[in-house]
Amino acid sequence: MVRLRFGILGIVCASFLFTQQQAEAKTITFAADSWCPVNCAPGSERPGYMVEIVEAILEPKGYDVRYVNVNWSRALLYARSGRFDAVLGALKGDAPDFVFPAEPQGETEIGIFVPKSSSWQYTSEASLKDKRIGLIRDYAYGEELERHIRLQAHPTYAGGEHPLKINMLQLKVGRIDMIVEDVGVFRHTARELGLDKEFRLAKTFSREHIYAAFSPGNPASTRLAQMLSTGMRDLRANGSLRLIMKKYALDDWRH
Repeated sequence: MVRLRFGILGIVCASFLFTQQQAEAKTITFAADSWCPVNCAPGSERPGYMVEIVEAILEPKGYDVRYVNVNWSRALLYARSGRFDAVLGALKGDAPDFVFPAEPQGETEIGIFVPKSSSWQYTSEASLKDKRIGLIRDYAYGEELERHIRLQAHPTYAGGEHPLKINMLQLKVGRIDMIVEDVGVFRHTARELGLDKEFRLAKTFSREHIYAAFSPGNPASTRLAQMLSTGMRDLRANGSLRLIMKKYALDDWRH
C-alpha cells in the first residue's frame, strides 16, 4: 500500500508538472516590417537571421515563436498595447520605453545612398544642407545624424508595408536626393528590385546594436529579455550563431 501510494503520488506530481509546463508554454509574437536580412519573409527558408536567433533560443524552452510582418509604426503601436509581445530589429532610439536584452541580436551600419550619377560627397553635416532625404517613419538613425538632418536637410518619411521600396523609387526618379538606410538592408532590397546598379553608397556612419525588444506592458518581458541575453552567449559559444549568420552570407558582428 505504501509503495502504491508513492506511485500514485508520483503520477499525480508528474501530471501536475506537465500541466504546469503546458500552462507556462505560450506563443510569443514578434512583429516588424521586412528588413532583410535581419527579418525577411515569414515562413520562408530564410526568414531573417534575427528571426532564427530568437527561435533558436526560445523554442527549446517551450515557447512557440511567431513572426509577423506589419509596418514599423504599427509594430511598435501594437507591441505597446500588448497585441504583440516584441519587435525585431530595434535600435534603443526606436522604442526607448521597451525592454531590451543586455546582449544585442544584431548590428546595423547606417549609410547614405545617392544615385550613381550623383557627384555628391559628404564632407560634414553642412553637406546635407537643403537635401531631400528619404527616411522611414518611426525609424531611428542615431541621435547625431538625426540632429544634422533636422537642422540642415528636408526629410521626407515613407510608411506603409514597403517604405524602403517607396524611397528607392522616389530616389530613382529624382523626387528625393538621397536615402539614409542600413547598408546591408539597402543593398539586399536594391538587388531584389533590380536596382542595385542605380545607386551608390556615399557615406557610412557608426555601427549600432539592434535588438529584439519586448513590450513595456508585459510582465514577462524582463524575463524573456534575460533569456535572450543568456541565449546569445550560448549560441556564440556553441557555434550556432556563426551557422545562422553564414546562411545570410554574414559574419558574427563581434568578429
